[in-house]
Amino acid sequence: MSAGFGAFEIARSGMHVNERGLFATGHNISNVNTPGYSRQQSVIATGPYIGVNGGKYQIGLGASVQETRQIRHMFLDNIYRLESTTLGYWETRAKTFNDIEAILAEPLGSGLQEVMNQFWDSWQELSKDPSSLTARAMVRQRAESLVYHINHVGMQLDRLQQDLNSELQVRIDEVNDITRQIAYLNVEILKIEVTNDKANDYRDQRNSLLDRLSKLLDIEVTEMQDGQLDITCGGYFLVHRDKNTNIYAQEKSPGDIFFTPMLEDPEDIELPVKGGIIKGLLESRGEYIYPDTDVVEGIDVDGDGVLDTLKYEDTNSLNIVSELKRRLDYLVNTLAIEVNKLHKSGKTLGNPPNDGEGFFVPLDPAYPMRMSNIKLNDTLLDLNNIVASKNGDSGDNTISLQIANLRQIPLLINDKGVLTLDSYYQSIIQEIGNGGAEATRISENQNMLVISADSQRQSIMGVSLDEEMSNMMKYQFGYSASARIMNILDEMIETVVNRMGITGR
Repeated sequence: MSAGFGAFEIARSGMHVNERGLFATGHNISNVNTPGYSRQQSVIATGPYIGVNGGKYQIGLGASVQETRQIRHMFLDNIYRLESTTLGYWETRAKTFNDIEAILAEPLGSGLQEVMNQFWDSWQELSKDPSSLTARAMVRQRAESLVYHINHVGMQLDRLQQDLNSELQVRIDEVNDITRQIAYLNVEILKIEVTNDKANDYRDQRNSLLDRLSKLLDIEVTEMQDGQLDITCGGYFLVHRDKNTNIYAQEKSPGDIFFTPMLEDPEDIELPVKGGIIKGLLESRGEYIYPDTDVVEGIDVDGDGVLDTLKYEDTNSLNIVSELKRRLDYLVNTLAIEVNKLHKSGKTLGNPPNDGEGFFVPLDPAYPMRMSNIKLNDTLLDLNNIVASKNGDSGDNTISLQIANLRQIPLLINDKGVLTLDSYYQSIIQEIGNGGAEATRISENQNMLVISADSQRQSIMGVSLDEEMSNMMKYQFGYSASARIMNILDEMIETVVNRMGITGR
């Protein structure tokens, strides 16, 4: 009789495992459009056995559900996150280059090159008729356009640098929010899985957060045997089981205006970020604010009445905006210094003529002339103070011609040698164009790799409605068959209990 009643357990277990299978299938179908969801599967195994007839043979007692497992591929997850880190870095650089190209408006727009050309041309025209007030007015008007454009570009680059700095702070806050959520999910997953259950939905949430975190910065993820995660960046813990370490944006040194990601624990340690959006922001923004110089900035050191030229060393820095500002400041400062030297070496138009003064002056005398810190000398409101001659004669065009010819004289140094002002600026535009094209190309290629890696893992973890419908029918028929067995066994027991022994009455 025990074997007979054991058959009820077989039917019951069949109904139970098929019901659990239907639950998993229904859950998959409900989450077919849920981002980051991994399909689940009921793992069914044979149930226990009982000995019959003194243990001479055994009868199985049906089936059991071992677990509802999550279908994921950890290797593909790691590949996806590694490629996402690289993608975040190059996308950030590509966007910065696009912003810079819009600011400079080169080579097809009306950028600095066109304004400089007009400035040089105006001096060329003045050399044809040094006493012409019309030509002098043109020189002043073109010079005003030049300094306006220089200052405007400088302000836009400053604003771009500040925007990148602000975005860095936003991204750091996002990292803290993600690590805080992951630490919380570590605890919830441990609570559930310590009872040998599976916290699949919590794991999906945690994996989605890891996907986003990997795009923000380079991380290493280690899963413990109890299901909790440790996350490190540059050797420092961001998440350790149920605790997360916040990072914060702070100036590296007193007086700095740019943020650096710092760790709360250990205190005041810079986080060594080597990839992701945050690294892209750090390199795009850079650290440069003012020109470097060996002399006191803006001071006439050698007593010749001329502000000394800035020291500049050409570098192959990965920093984008700061390196661009450094080079443009070098260009602007050299242009102003050279024009001023010639302008001071001549005489004004007047009777008697006076010594020439600086054509350009700094807005703030505490700093060298550079972008955002240059203007025309106020004395040039009197057109006679625009110097065209060496000795003050109305027909002498020596100075105006020398200034016009500055565009053809090699004055600036970079890795290609000594270049003219125009050639040096063109080399800057070329490098910006090449850098932008490279960043765009790499980010597009990297995006394809990310899409490919995601497609591969989605083919494993993603929900297929066709497959789920097939499983639904399989579990439905299995449940119905088990229920039918239960009915048949019930009829058999009823025959034994209520009908045996009444034949022939």
